[in-house]
Amino acid sequence: YDRLSAICGPRRYSTINTNRRRLLIIAGSWSLVILLEIFPVSFAARLPYCSSREVQSCCCEHGPVYKLACTDISGTRQLATAKTLTALLGPLTFIIFTYVIVVVAVTRIASISQRWKAFHTCLTHLLLVLLYYMPVSSSIYTREPTTGSECGSFHSNSDGSVTLPPMLNHIIY
Repeated sequence: YDRLSAICGPRRYSTINTNRRRLLIIAGSWSLVILLEIFPVSFAARLPYCSSREVQSCCCEHGPVYKLACTDISGTRQLATAKTLTALLGPLTFIIFTYVIVVVAVTRIASISQRWKAFHTCLTHLLLVLLYYMPVSSSIYTREPTTGSECGSFHSNSDGSVTLPPMLNHIIY
């Protein structure tokens, strides 16, 4: 959003990105994340559990908790999958959509040096987006069940995607 407004409306940037609008975007993002997490927790709280109540996972996930239920969890797992896909693909779709608009706007810039400057600004952000989405995407597609307190590639990839971009943020920018 920031790159879109900076490149497509540079003269209006300060009027587009006001503190109030930024606060609304942040509040909306946090509200969406909280709402997306309330549903799996409320579904897990309603499930009947038999035998073991020990979660076989090294981090806080809903899937291993659902496996402990002694009832059919297919509907709950489908909702959890839909939530995960929404949380990952929603922002990614928005990022791709805004970058398509940015690329079209940048290709209309006459000066090659200004064009390169605009692409360079976007390239650093795209690098961080890839550093986040590539491990997360690969862990979803290559997910293996964890046993005991082991952490598989899913956890390693998700931990890396959460910690690596913030660590590299100040170096890349």
